[in-house]
Amino acid sequence: MVKAVFFDLDGTLLDRDASVKQFIAAQYDRLTVHLSHIPKIDYITRFIELDCRGHVWKDKVYQMLVAEFEIERMSWQATKHNFSFIVFHSISSLRC
Repeated sequence: MVKAVFFDLDGTLLDRDASVKQFIAAQYDRLTVHLSHIPKIDYITRFIELDCRGHVWKDKVYQMLVAEFEIERMSWQATKHNFSFIVFHSISSLRC
């Protein structure tokens, strides 16, 4: 049973910018076999720009990344699935 829910709309509990940067850097490392033609800093910077602080749906962000960086061996669905899978498992591990 859920007893409490926290909403951190102003970034007091979690520094979203730092978390996203760290997450996308780790995603790049996990998918480096498909992304090695892209400089890591470019991938991270462009994701953050396209994400607009979470206001853009991730499917749109990943579609634009795949098109702009010409990622041919991996679909935008696969990169988004990687994002969703890690986020889901991160949230699941927070359960008490």
